[in-house]
Amino acid sequence: MPRPYDSTLSIIPTNGPRMKRARVRQDYGSDSTTFALLMCFLGGLGIMIYGESLLGDIQNAGDSHASSLADWQVHMGAACMGAAAFVVIFFLLELLGRHSKVSAWRSSWPWLPLVGITALATVIHIPAYAVILICVLDAAWAYYRTRSESGTSNPKNKLTISTK
Repeated sequence: MPRPYDSTLSIIPTNGPRMKRARVRQDYGSDSTTFALLMCFLGGLGIMIYGESLLGDIQNAGDSHASSLADWQVHMGAACMGAAAFVVIFFLLELLGRHSKVSAWRSSWPWLPLVGITALATVIHIPAYAVILICVLDAAWAYYRTRSESGTSNPKNKLTISTK
């Protein structure tokens, strides 16, 4: 009895007299990686705004230790919190999407230098324009690495055929 039409099924020729049905599935890994990066950016931005508010309130609270924080330390500390949140959220989303810790780590490790740069800029006064330039260059490199890890550069990963 013929089965109802299914757009994911197609008949492929084989060497024998019978024809096999093949299930064609598309891999949406690259699209989910882009979506995960967007969600991580929004999460990191939210944590950065929260950190800016929190550290500013601590600085203005009147505590003798908190008043020793300079404004640039508050801003870079908030940026470091946002970058750390970005990396953690990205790792967790990739882990949920790929179901592999190794693959999630390979996608998320290129973003770790953002945390290091902002943490260093929190401790040592580095001009903001230098931190921004370094972070933009590192983010471009990390995005390239993440996209190449997700398999978008290899067209063979786009289509998977399995015969059943």
